[in-house]
Amino acid sequence: MFSALLSLPIGDIDIPAFTIFGLSFPSIHIGAGLAIIIAVVLVVYLIFKLFKLSIKLFVKFLINALIGAALLFIANLVFGQLLHIDALTLPINWLTATVTGVLGVPGVIILLILNYFF
Repeated sequence: MFSALLSLPIGDIDIPAFTIFGLSFPSIHIGAGLAIIIAVVLVVYLIFKLFKLSIKLFVKFLINALIGAALLFIANLVFGQLLHIDALTLPINWLTATVTGVLGVPGVIILLILNYFF
């Protein structure tokens, strides 16, 4: 079952540049990040089921992860593409998703501080 999921081709999505209220946003390229997010959510769900943890706790984790991923995306858009401050751009990967899923908004702030100083 998992080998079939891993062999699926994941297409890249390009969102063209657009302008809203006089602000120009550059084009956005979304690659396999969506597949990674889905895989992490499924693995975390299976871990919660395996240890018989509360579904309420899973939903809290999922909401924190979604808010954190949105904040990471917005931070990358603002700092990296609009302000060109590369020291404050963060990759969205399994580590940053886990930190933001567990800690939420403070996790994003901690990651930004750590990335800036190191």
